[in-house]
Order: sequence, then structure tokens, then C-alpha cells
Amino acid sequence: MTHETTEIDVVTAKAPPRLFLEVQDGGRTRRVPLEDRPMTVGSASGVDIRIDDPTVSAQQCTIALEDKGVHVADTGSKNGTFIGGARVRDGWGAPGAVIVAGRVTIVCAAASGDEEADVVTGAPLPGIAGASSAMLRVARQVRWLANHAAPVLVTGETGVGKELVARALHREGARSEAEFVALNVAALPRELVESELFGHERGAFTGATARRDGAFVEAEGGTLFLDEIGELPSDAQPKLLRALDGYEVRRVGGAGSGKRTDVRVVAATHVPLLEHVRAGRFRRDLFHRLEVFVVEIPPLRARPGDILPIASTILQQLEPQIGERDLTPGASALLTAHEWPGNVRELRNVLLRAAGLSNESRWIHAQAITRAMAPRAGPKVLGFTPDRARDWLASHAGNVSAAARAAKMPRTTFRKLLARTG
Repeated sequence: MTHETTEIDVVTAKAPPRLFLEVQDGGRTRRVPLEDRPMTVGSASGVDIRIDDPTVSAQQCTIALEDKGVHVADTGSKNGTFIGGARVRDGWGAPGAVIVAGRVTIVCAAASGDEEADVVTGAPLPGIAGASSAMLRVARQVRWLANHAAPVLVTGETGVGKELVARALHREGARSEAEFVALNVAALPRELVESELFGHERGAFTGATARRDGAFVEAEGGTLFLDEIGELPSDAQPKLLRALDGYEVRRVGGAGSGKRTDVRVVAATHVPLLEHVRAGRFRRDLFHRLEVFVVEIPPLRARPGDILPIASTILQQLEPQIGERDLTPGASALLTAHEWPGNVRELRNVLLRAAGLSNESRWIHAQAITRAMAPRAGPKVLGFTPDRARDWLASHAGNVSAAARAAKMPRTTFRKLLARTG
């Protein structure tokens, strides 16, 4: 008797990712599962998602998950409902879509697997606006690391706020009563880097008329923040490594044993340091010494729910300079729809320009934001435009010094050109 075997291909359909509404208002973030029925949003009691904010109408809108995507319908709101910067009465969004109601942001966030269960709770870091899930994860990590003595490497694109996170690491830990000393390595003349870090003896070099302590000694008992650590000259790298390994520093021009210090080092970079290591520009042993713990700051485009809280904080900080200002719903919607390649730094510049375009009015309108975002022509230096400088930087793997040398211009001039790219 024979038996025939039939092969059957079984195709298992993967469940679509579950969607959540991340509602950010009043400095907090709520994560609400999105249902396949119209969920009411507003400031009135009895709605599905109640938002206690004066810019949100009693019955603002409804949001539902349908086959075509996320269906958003305005229900007669006063300030309007916006998706992707456009005001809608009846519109559609997709996972990642940003809905703006007044000055409140609602993000349609997808989650699957373990991410779905990982609902992040906790308080944002003081001094850092934004309570998105991404930044709450950063806050949780910072609080856990605050009392460690080991170095921390803070990574992220230019303008994301790496120094703010470094200050939070200092402020949240036992070293908060001591000094926080910040040093931008890329801004230092190459010949003065070691002196700034470790100090110098009188007569150590031309202009050294007196003994001077460096940043390590100034930060005794506290935190030393080294920004743009990837720009550290190669001849200074072994000396920094020795300081980290033995917590001992020696002044430039000094002899004998060095001075022992108690300093927590936090370094930051906007370029992948490992690429510098592979290219021979950064010591591998120093890289591993610095990256004991790594805190990665996500770019602003990855956390659109943080844009309006950050914008509000910036306007408050600028108030002595520009007066009391606020954003119209249309202006708020435009801000949330922008990619922000320059991150928080670019956002601040746009708000400052928009306030200047708004004259004496308290309100910053959408037209002012549009004009403030428009590309600006900057002066050319030696035939270089800001965009060309950015291309040269990319071709040199983000190494400002190497790109400036190849362009045959001072590093400070090259950096000013880069700053004009946004």
C-alpha cells in the first residue's frame, strides 16, 4: 500500500501593527489605543479623549481607524483641526501622522510585539521640553545613569540638545552641587586643546604668562562635558585616555607626577565615532573608554509630538528679547509638519525670525512661519556656498577639521558656513 504525500504551503498573515494615539498636552504624554469606531476628542466631559486645554474646543474632532487609514473629522471646532500642516474638515492620515488641535499634538503611533507593551511612563527631565515616549525613555536612562561614575557618550544629530542632556545627567546625580564645565572641542584652536583640558605651567608656550588650571581641575567633584569629541586632535587623544584611565592630569609644560582628579566625563558627538576609528582618526581604546554608556537623542522629526512643547518653551525663553508671543493654530500645524533637519536649533532660529516678521503682534501666524522657513541666501566665502560646505563635510565623514583643510579655509570660517545651512 502506498501513501502519497502532499506538500501544503501555509501562509500566516501577519497582524497589522496596532495604532495608538500619543496625546501630548500639559507637559505629559498619554497613549490611547485607537479603535475602529469614531473616538471623540475635545475639552468637554464625556468625550473619549478629554484634553484640558483652552485652545481645544469642547467637541474638537473624531478619530477612527478604518481600512483606508486613520479617519479624522472636525466636529465644528473653533481653531480647526490640522493634519500634516493642512486644515481639514474630513481627512485621512497614516501611521506617523501628526494631528494638531489648538496647541495640542496627537501622533498616530504604530506599535507591535514588545513595543506595544512598552508604554513608557515617568516625568520628563527638568529643563528639557518634550514628553514623547522617545524622550521619556531618554529621561529614564539619564536618571539611571546619573549616579554612575563611568563616562557617558551622548549621540545625536546637530541641534538635538546634547548639552541639555549632559546637564541633566549632572543635575540628577550626586555631583549636582559641584561644577559643570562645558568645553566645545571643535571650537578650540588645535594648539590650545591640551592647555584647555589639562592646564599649563608658566612659560609652557608663547603667551603662557602664568600657571593655569584646565577644565579637568575646574570640574573637580563635578562633570566635564566635552562636546564634538570626534574633533579632538590625535596628539591629545592619548593624554585624555590616560586622564580617564588614571584620573590623573598633568599641566602642559609640567614635570613629575600629575594631579589626581575626581571628574565624571560626558562626551558628545553628532557623527558616528566608530567611523572615525575605522578611518584612523580616533583611537579605538579611547572610543571604548568613552562609550561605557551611550545615550542617543532622537532627532526632532522622530518625535513630532515634542515640537509644540519645545516651541512654547523657546518662546518663553525669548520673551525678554521678542516680548510675549504665541502661535496660531495654523502656525502650530506648519511647525509640526516640518522635517527640522537642524532640529531644536533650527526651530529656535525659525521662531526668532518669525517673531521679527510679526511686528508688534502677540500672535505668530502661519504666513510668518512660512517666510521664516524660506531658504536664505548667505554670503559666499572663497567661492563656497553654505550648501557646498555641507557637501564637503559629508565627503569628509563629518570631520570639520579635515573638510576645512581640504577647502583651504580656517575651521572657524568653515563652521560659520555650515551654520548658515540651518
